[in-house]
Amino acid sequence: MTPPTRRETETGTAAQLPEMVEVSTPEGQRLVAQLTDEAERHSRKLLQVRDLSTYFFTPGGVVHAVDEVSFDLDYGETLGLVGESGCGKSVTALSIARLVAQPPGRIVDGEVIFDGIDLLELSGEEMRLLRGRKIGFIFQDPMTSLNPTLRVGHQISESARTHLGLSRQAAAARAVDLLGMVGIPRPRERLGDYPHQFSGGMRQRVMIAIALACQPMLLIADEPTTALDVTVQAQIMELLRSLTQEFRTAVILITHDLGLAAGMCQRVSVMYAGRIVETGLVDDIFERPRMPYTRALLDSRPRLDVEPGGRLRTIEGFPPDLVDPEPVCRFAARCPHRRDVCDQREPLMTPRPSHGQGHAARCWGTEPGGWIP
Repeated sequence: MTPPTRRETETGTAAQLPEMVEVSTPEGQRLVAQLTDEAERHSRKLLQVRDLSTYFFTPGGVVHAVDEVSFDLDYGETLGLVGESGCGKSVTALSIARLVAQPPGRIVDGEVIFDGIDLLELSGEEMRLLRGRKIGFIFQDPMTSLNPTLRVGHQISESARTHLGLSRQAAAARAVDLLGMVGIPRPRERLGDYPHQFSGGMRQRVMIAIALACQPMLLIADEPTTALDVTVQAQIMELLRSLTQEFRTAVILITHDLGLAAGMCQRVSVMYAGRIVETGLVDDIFERPRMPYTRALLDSRPRLDVEPGGRLRTIEGFPPDLVDPEPVCRFAARCPHRRDVCDQREPLMTPRPSHGQGHAARCWGTEPGGWIP
């Protein structure tokens, strides 16, 4: 079916306008354009990542850190990227934001379509203007991400001044509002403090304030609760949830904590050895996993419904070497369901039956007619 042209869309939109405005007038034309833009926005995804590949060129060979990764993100949706350390979660996020260090890293292929714009086609200056304004980033360790020589008020207001064009006074007032919004007591007094004068949880709140300073459309949170105690973790995640709901901000949550992903995300993508190996709605991933690696991750979690004192399950073996990996199943060497075909060809991401939409996995054993129940 041929999609309608922009002119046809405008005509259809104009036909639905109330009679209170004439389409032939400048006001009517602006309204048509606004409604058309809104219709186009709602008909597409906020973020479409297609076959994204990021390699690191080292003396020991080419490391396929992110290999043909694809996923979508809707406006206002929260997507979890989960997997063990070294699977490519953070490099995927850095690639989306064009923050991969070059050299040795380089995005070698793929598309990153953000709100209709291919980020990989933008110049460095264009990307700099987009980061902070429309894409916010919360890094893993706020102590190393915040500048220790600058007061936090300056670091928060800098983004507002750069991207929103606020005056120094208006940006400072914005910083006070943001510090109060993220739950820091006496925000006006704390503007003049340095990062080392805050606790770990408070530094993370400052990072969230910086990321949300310009009310971005997309927030990338890379392990936002690392090294925080359980109580502070819960506070930070509740803060993120409430703020993203208030601003209708989409979130990519990167974590190895499956419980965190279950409570925060609508959809989850599981990464292993540079590839996404399963993706779907949270209920599908946690209740009906169709990739042995996902099952192994879930089985390795501490549980309250088992007898105390028992040993935790582990995933035997080690992840594969990502220097020029062979075209076979990358989890085969650690998989209890391994068969000959797993060592001969790499499975594709294919749909799986589920209660939701978009459940897919990369496994020969759970394909139709496979041997894994």
